[in-house]
Amino acid sequence: MLEFVATASVISVLVFFASRRFRARGAFEIDTSRWYEDYLDAGDLPCPWCQSPTSETDRACPSCARAFGSALST
Repeated sequence: MLEFVATASVISVLVFFASRRFRARGAFEIDTSRWYEDYLDAGDLPCPWCQSPTSETDRACPSCARAFGSALST
């Protein structure tokens, strides 16, 4: 029983000091603003055939003129 209390105490002290050190460095702060800006700048997916940039409203590739999507024939 004494070993369990001693082990739990040591672990608690280590976690306490580690959290203070991480908090001082700012390791617990997650900055998502850069990711969100990169996401907005990336635009839409490229053309699957020629890899040129496309926009959401394009029905065909502006570079190679291949149509996006196809009607399913049944």
